[in-house]
Amino acid sequence: MRTRKDPGRRPGFTRGETGAIVLLAAGLLAGSLVRLAGGGAPADVAPAFDYAAGDSAFHALADTGAHPEEPAAAHGVRTQSPKPPPPGTPLDLNSASRDDLVRLPGVGGATADRIIDERTRGGPFARVEDLCRVRGIGPKKLAALRPYVTVR
Repeated sequence: MRTRKDPGRRPGFTRGETGAIVLLAAGLLAGSLVRLAGGGAPADVAPAFDYAAGDSAFHALADTGAHPEEPAAAHGVRTQSPKPPPPGTPLDLNSASRDDLVRLPGVGGATADRIIDERTRGGPFARVEDLCRVRGIGPKKLAALRPYVTVR
């Protein structure tokens, strides 16, 4: 509701506010009439959800330590999957594939691509410290990678 400073006008609703109130009242009335008439979604269209069954399934998974399937992945949504552990023997930076590099801690697909690009463009790595030539790999990441990589 708005008021005007004009003393000759009485306070009231604007034309837009009046339209919104009428629309809301009509929707409320229509919904009430549908409910009184027994309408709504049939039971086979919108079955009741069994909340207790969902909880017991969750507790069963939690007790076994199993991980449920990611429902988002079933619908094509990208989810982050856990990385496999780093390789047991040090990985040769000059012959490692993209898949090998992605298994390293802190290395994703983009970083693996940049390592391969640098290796192709700048020549083979002469020592592990040459990884610092790659954008995104600094002293901290190099220290984390050092136990898992080598140069032959």
